[in-house]
Amino acid sequence: MAERGFDVAIAGSRDRALEVLAESMIGVVPEEVIELRLNTGMTSDSYRQIGGCLEALRDQGVLLICMDQKGVGEGAVTHHQPHDAYIRDLIQQWEHEQLWLQAMSVSGLADHRDPPVKDKTVADPTLCVLNTAFSLGGFKAPQRVFGFALNEDSQSLAGYGWMQ
Repeated sequence: MAERGFDVAIAGSRDRALEVLAESMIGVVPEEVIELRLNTGMTSDSYRQIGGCLEALRDQGVLLICMDQKGVGEGAVTHHQPHDAYIRDLIQQWEHEQLWLQAMSVSGLADHRDPPVKDKTVADPTLCVLNTAFSLGGFKAPQRVFGFALNEDSQSLAGYGWMQ
C-alpha cells in the first residue's frame, strides 16, 4: 500500500475482542486476525485502490471481511442499511460505471473523452467501506445481501457477500 502512496500506520497491540468476533463469524478460531481501519476523507477512487491492494491477499486465500462499525447512539436514522434502495442503487450505479469504463477502454474511446472531474472526498464511513469492498469484489454487484437481528435491543448485523 505504501508503494501506491498510502500512508499506513501499523499498531502492534492485539485486541482479543477482534479475535472473538472473527471466530463467531467463521465458526473456527482464526490463525491470525488483522484489522485495517480506513480513514474518511479520501476520494472514492482511493478507497477502490485500497481494495485493489488487498486483492493480492484475497487471491492467496485470506478471508477479507469489510465491516462498517457503528458507534453507540448511531442508529438507522443517520445510516443506510444494506437492504435500502439507496445503497443497492448506488452499487448498481458503480457497477454500470465500471462496465462503461471497460467498454470505453476496449474501444479506444477512453483516450478521446474529457478527463474526469476530480472526485469529491468521502465523509461517510459506510461509503468508504463499500468502495473498498466493491473493488475487492471485482467491481461487480454483491451476490448476497444478508442481515439478521443480534439481540433484543434491535442491534443487527447486515451486509453484502462477494464470492470468489
